Amino acid sequence: MRDVARAIEHIRSYVERNWDALETPGIAVGLTDHDRFLGAITHGYSDVGSRVPVSPQHLFQIGSISKSFTAIAVLQEHEAGRIDLHSPITEYLPWFEVGSRFSPITVHHLLTHTSGLTTGRDFTTEDVHEVWSLRETEVGFAPGERYYYSNLGYKALGVILQAVSGRPWWQLVRERILEPLGMKATDPLTTYATRRHSAAGYGSPYDDRPWHPSQGLAEQPWVESATADGTICSNVEDMTAYLRMLLARGHPVLSDEGFALLTQRAIGDPEEPGEFYGYGLVVGDVDGHTRIHHTGSTIGFSGWIGVDVDDGTGVVILTNAYAERFEPAGFALQTIRALRSGADLPAIPEPKAREAVEDAAAYAGAYRWGDDELVLDADGGRLVLRHGGRVVPLVRDEDDRFVVSHPGFELFPLIFQRQNGVVTHVVHGARWLANERYEGPTEFEHPPEWGALVGHYRTHNPWYSNFRIVARRGALHLLPGWNTEDWELVPLPGGSFRAGAEEWSPRRIRFDTVIDGKATHAVLDCGPYYRTFTP
Repeated sequence: MRDVARAIEHIRSYVERNWDALETPGIAVGLTDHDRFLGAITHGYSDVGSRVPVSPQHLFQIGSISKSFTAIAVLQEHEAGRIDLHSPITEYLPWFEVGSRFSPITVHHLLTHTSGLTTGRDFTTEDVHEVWSLRETEVGFAPGERYYYSNLGYKALGVILQAVSGRPWWQLVRERILEPLGMKATDPLTTYATRRHSAAGYGSPYDDRPWHPSQGLAEQPWVESATADGTICSNVEDMTAYLRMLLARGHPVLSDEGFALLTQRAIGDPEEPGEFYGYGLVVGDVDGHTRIHHTGSTIGFSGWIGVDVDDGTGVVILTNAYAERFEPAGFALQTIRALRSGADLPAIPEPKAREAVEDAAAYAGAYRWGDDELVLDADGGRLVLRHGGRVVPLVRDEDDRFVVSHPGFELFPLIFQRQNGVVTHVVHGARWLANERYEGPTEFEHPPEWGALVGHYRTHNPWYSNFRIVARRGALHLLPGWNTEDWELVPLPGGSFRAGAEEWSPRRIRFDTVIDGKATHAVLDCGPYYRTFTP
């Protein structure tokens, strides 16, 4: 037990030393091996205002980690002979429709995110109507052809479970998974009753711009939900019981055959080479060991679960913000592995400065287009913007995307783009600027009628609350509120647009109700949005 306590304190030291980089008010880490709960590490606050520390008993929304629970319930129905994994959805939902020139979507396609369905906008608080609304969309590719994450697909699985069993999916999960595993604190639903036992969720105080550390965090709204794509609320001790089930190859809730289906390497994730999606879980190899894992995020919460199958160890991380999870998860698994093997515990890495950009020189230079100019310098391991007499450091958000705490730049990230691997131009909202290494056209035109579509659109949906339409380089682009993505709009017959340059993208948007030369209404993947007054 002394060795276990030493490993726990080692992970606690990692969390404390790297606390600022985790960017969350609170965190709970649960550790397990094949046989037992090893312990928990908590740090920070479950509620910032009241200064209540996080405890192992606090519930957190686990988001898409819930998908594997749904998959297990589907496999249980499959083993009972009530669901054929390779039957069309319409076998169980005769009213289901979606535009398609391909073969029918099966239950297997929903489970593996290979259906071709759009991700979904969460524009209702339930599942039946949103699944029904898919008749207004079309699939982007032949089912089974590629991996494309779809929350709507898992909502459809919840509706199928109710159709075949006569009971809500969450009731099946409670009776057939939570109770057998002794997960007594876990609630399969996100309700206001659950909130009493939960940590408060935090996120950016703005929903219409990328998050910068200088903004701080604000408490996020609590949204009731009962859909099968991500509404479970749990704590770290209960979730380690779930991990022990995975380490026990699904027992006592699945047969060996069911577990093999759950953890099959069904389809590769093109954005994560070496990782494969099974049924609600990701499977891959790390350091020669098989790892089964999944992430989850909701409004104000994020989490990660993972087991090292070969070592027989598992880690769960729950946070009450959209926080860094992957590095602490990897460190915790390394620590438990060292504990079990008798090796030295891994060294605790020093935290990186938020403004550190090791390859700053790759981005430095002057970027211009017409009279517009952007000057960036590499300055002592930082990338800085020189603008209006100010020197402002950039903070890397991801890869070639940076955020800037400057009034003229805070609505959009700076996204650098490359030619032949070399940074040659940068986009910022509607702006496009190139450096001296850029080779290509610099004059672009677009149809004048697109001017009616440019603007800021909003809805009351807290999941996908707003987006902007900008014209850039002869094309329209849709920039979702937090500006983590940038979708080119491709005109389609009939006046709608495909959101995404990829021909297989299933996202669709249309605009209507033009008043005084401005479209005032847009429908993105069946979700309604309205022009708003802010830029």
